[in-house]
Amino acid sequence: MARRYNLWSFYLCLICLIFSLSLVFSDWSVAPPVYILWIFTLVALILGLFGFEDETNKRSRLRSLFTFIFSSLLLLILFLVALRVFFVSEDLFKTTHSPNNNYKIEFYLTNGGATTSFGVLGKLDGPLWFEKTVYDDYRMDHADVKWINNHTFSINNHILDLKKGETYSE
Repeated sequence: MARRYNLWSFYLCLICLIFSLSLVFSDWSVAPPVYILWIFTLVALILGLFGFEDETNKRSRLRSLFTFIFSSLLLLILFLVALRVFFVSEDLFKTTHSPNNNYKIEFYLTNGGATTSFGVLGKLDGPLWFEKTVYDDYRMDHADVKWINNHTFSINNHILDLKKGETYSE
């Protein structure tokens, strides 16, 4: 049974690590919400602790050590990312649809507190929980959006073509 714990914790840790890296290095957010990743990483850590009983060979011990170290670090990092929700507010203030209703963009007003300025985030909705930040403007508190055609729109004098995957970030 310890061998199964060892393997399952290792694979679960790798999956959580890949999803977490996609949060950082991908335009599209394909990972589930951070709290779900945090729960899966916690399960990987617990299974990894049970997997330490498997001492059949050197690889299993190395796998247990890898799982314990990476799941612990990932738990800490994801916890800090989840804390961001408490300090940076994102308030939905506008939703717009393309003329043919193929694209839906939600605009959020961001506020980091007394020492930061307002910002505007535009997130393109995808399938399931996927989303892509197509517009990120700091020191802005409004979004003047006009659709030019079914896949191109103008926002605060910036023209973005969603078909080409264009984004704007200041």
